[in-house]
Amino acid sequence: MLLRSMVAVLLFIVVGSGLGVIFSKHNSRLVFIAIQKTEQELDRLQVRWERLTIEERMLAEHNRVEKIARKKMGLIELDRKAIVYIRL
Repeated sequence: MLLRSMVAVLLFIVVGSGLGVIFSKHNSRLVFIAIQKTEQELDRLQVRWERLTIEERMLAEHNRVEKIARKKMGLIELDRKAIVYIRL
């Protein structure tokens, strides 16, 4: 009787341990998948950031800003002789 109850307890422990391993393996796979998705999103965002940085540099170039100022706002470059310097 004692032997049967010990075998039953040991069997219960082995089955419980096996289920625990299966559960932890499943959770680790889910975490790994989440990490991969996050890394892919990070890569996508880095590429987008690089594109936006390049676009910002292009839009902020001095000659481009000057062309837009001349065309849309009608700004003109003054003759050097027309500039008056004031000493403070």
